[in-house]
Amino acid sequence: MSILIAVVSSGVALRLATVAQASKGLAHQIALLSGSLVLGSGIWAMHFVGMLAFDLCLTVRYDLGLTLISMAPSLLASWIALKVLSRAQTNSQSLLIGGLWVGVGIGAMHYSGMASMQMAPLLRYDPAWFAASLLVAVALSILALWTRFALHEKLSWPYWLTKLVSALLMGAAIAGMHYTAMAAARFVGTPAMIEGPDTSGVRTLAMTVALATFAVMGAIALLTGLLRYRALWQRVESNEQRLQSMVDMAVDGIITIDHKGCIQAYNPAAEAIFGWTAAETLGRNVSMLMPSPLAEQHDGYIERYRQSGEARMMGLGREVLGLHKSGRHLPLKMSLKKVETPDALLFVGFVTDLSERKKTETRLRIAASVFEHSYEGILVLDAHMRTVDLNPAYLRMSGLTLAHCRGRSLEDLYPADAFSPDFEAVRRVVAKSTHWQGEIEALDAAGLKVIHHMSISAVLDDHQRPQHYIVVVTDVTLEKSHERELEQIALYDGLTGLPNRRLLNDRLAQGIHSANRQKTMLAVVYVDLDGFKQVNDQMGHADGDLLLCELGNRIRAVLRGEDTAARVGGDEIILLLGDWNTAQQTEAMIERLLTVIGQPVQLPHGTACVTASIGMSIFPLDAQTPDQLLAQADRAMYEAKQRGKNQYRRYTPPGPSDGGHGLAYTSMGARPPQNDGESTLSSPANGL
Repeated sequence: MSILIAVVSSGVALRLATVAQASKGLAHQIALLSGSLVLGSGIWAMHFVGMLAFDLCLTVRYDLGLTLISMAPSLLASWIALKVLSRAQTNSQSLLIGGLWVGVGIGAMHYSGMASMQMAPLLRYDPAWFAASLLVAVALSILALWTRFALHEKLSWPYWLTKLVSALLMGAAIAGMHYTAMAAARFVGTPAMIEGPDTSGVRTLAMTVALATFAVMGAIALLTGLLRYRALWQRVESNEQRLQSMVDMAVDGIITIDHKGCIQAYNPAAEAIFGWTAAETLGRNVSMLMPSPLAEQHDGYIERYRQSGEARMMGLGREVLGLHKSGRHLPLKMSLKKVETPDALLFVGFVTDLSERKKTETRLRIAASVFEHSYEGILVLDAHMRTVDLNPAYLRMSGLTLAHCRGRSLEDLYPADAFSPDFEAVRRVVAKSTHWQGEIEALDAAGLKVIHHMSISAVLDDHQRPQHYIVVVTDVTLEKSHERELEQIALYDGLTGLPNRRLLNDRLAQGIHSANRQKTMLAVVYVDLDGFKQVNDQMGHADGDLLLCELGNRIRAVLRGEDTAARVGGDEIILLLGDWNTAQQTEAMIERLLTVIGQPVQLPHGTACVTASIGMSIFPLDAQTPDQLLAQADRAMYEAKQRGKNQYRRYTPPGPSDGGHGLAYTSMGARPPQNDGESTLSSPANGL
């Protein structure tokens, strides 16, 4: 009976240690105290019943106070051991400490209980057996705890088997220590002390102690079971609340129906999807959420499933149509799960609204269509500005292949040459303003010069960091060519290619601004050809046009790069000569102009030789405005023509000699007139 008490109390105590380990708060403390009380009282009861089973052939009585006090070491050791074992993490160190405390508690209880014995002989202990009894208690206690808390995890033994083995080992530790310690006991006395033992009431007392011990363990086990049931019930309620919270907070609609198709549960997400509230749907057939003819087919589907078990939609995610409260159709994804409860068969439907996804897919299809069929070239660059995708339009306009372009940067697609922009500067602009646009002149795959208008936009993520870049490229080569043609027509003479009056006015304004800023002079030179009319009359206008073209080329050859020669009339040409420091510096150039203009010109119908009358006005000496400069140069040209032609004159403002009336001119150079200013013509026809 003593061994049975040790084994049962050990099993209950170890079970309570597990409960304490898994509990918190009040339940943890109650389980811990109950376990220590069971184990401590079990150790004490085992010792007491074991002593009652001991026959010494002497009259032995027990001191009640010391007997009760002897229970204290076992209770204290049990509480400390279970306290260590109830921690969240059980390791080898805690098992050693717990086993040591249990062993010491068993030994302390035993030897304090032996001290309460009242008898005639003296009680002494054999040292070797005394040490052996403590070693047995500690070793078997550690082994029992290791079996209970570690063996199940390491060797994967069944749970019930580990509980049984650990209870037997702990009972063996308690009983083994007791009977080893009894073997160490030495009763020293005389033969006269021997008498017949008084066994009256021993068996009754033993049974009473055993039953009382079992009763205590039963009561504690019942209390622990109630606490465990309460904890389980709280856990179930917590799980239900957590599950309900998950259902309520779910993004997908969750609808539960019975075997008749009537709605039993309907979460807020379903309310948002269908527009019906839970109060409006509970108890009604789920077909109210389906458009016709799906609504008519639904009940038949459930009935077929009940009869045949055929589950076409069970567990599968399928796209279906739902019906909103407003009457519009909803694209949905639905999966159905069967739930068998003791009361009835239920079905749980999980519904996802695909409306936004369908809109997104539509937008993506449109975007893909635009990408593929756009006339403009489109490139998609990654965060490092390397090409990840491009459309057929860019391949067509560049002449490159898809394999060649992917993974390359814009610098690779537009190699560095005289036309390419500074892509490093472009990167800085895009990094600062997320956008850049400009024109790029480059050579295509065939080596032809092309002009691309490029727009680069950065696409940012949620942290305002570039995720990728969109590059839109338009081939504007033809447009630019047309613009140049229109510019040529609008600003240049169609016959000679010289600037016309419109461009002359613009450059004259710019020349005055530049001369004013740099403190230099600008000469406005008016050139009128002498004898040009006779060329037209005698040789024809075609030869006259050729003569103008040739003279225009000669004048351009004499001028510097910053000078301008513009044709403003039939044979009238105006020159803008800038960047002079003195008026005399222009004389050498005008002399060269008179020389090259006066040289004969070979035409289809003969040779023509014309001269020029030139007038000049200088900014800022003679005038300050464009109109004044042109008017004064024109007057000076007429003065040169009246003075005999083939010469040049500079306008000089009126001085005191003429009383402020009329004009005065400075003669800057004159040549003797040729044939009274008329052109000299010779032709094979008349021999002139």
